[in-house]
Amino acid sequence: MIDWAAFFVVLATTLVASCTVVALFSLGLRLLDTGQRAAHGVRRAAGLACFTVCALLVLYGVYLIIPVFHR
Repeated sequence: MIDWAAFFVVLATTLVASCTVVALFSLGLRLLDTGQRAAHGVRRAAGLACFTVCALLVLYGVYLIIPVFHR
């Protein structure tokens, strides 16, 4: 029998997580795209922070998927 409540929890979590990663990556690209050669200091730092958070979220997802890390 399918546990529909657990299925919808996983579905909602996946949608929220994927939208968050895509939004952070898009924001990071937008902050780094100034139309000039060098980005301003604050915008550059914020863009790199968005990319760092994206990378950490992806690595956390890989950690959750691979069961060897849970021993």
